[in-house]
Amino acid sequence: MNQNECLQQLQIYDFALQEAALFLNSHPNNANAIQYYHIVQEASQQLREHYQALYGPLSNRENDEDRWLYINGKWPWEGE
Repeated sequence: MNQNECLQQLQIYDFALQEAALFLNSHPNNANAIQYYHIVQEASQQLREHYQALYGPLSNRENDEDRWLYINGKWPWEGE
């Protein structure tokens, strides 16, 4: 999976997590929804760690180095 594919998959996971969270707001005891949320949450975390190992931090919150790695590479508006 290349960098753009990873980012797209992360966006899909983030969308699915948000939608599941909204559903759980009104259905807090739905075991299937809770299970789905945890499965997608784990997949998202694994892919996020994979992405960051290959391409660096996704945001300033993930920058745990002694220098500011977040600014390396192209900015989102710079395109391909």
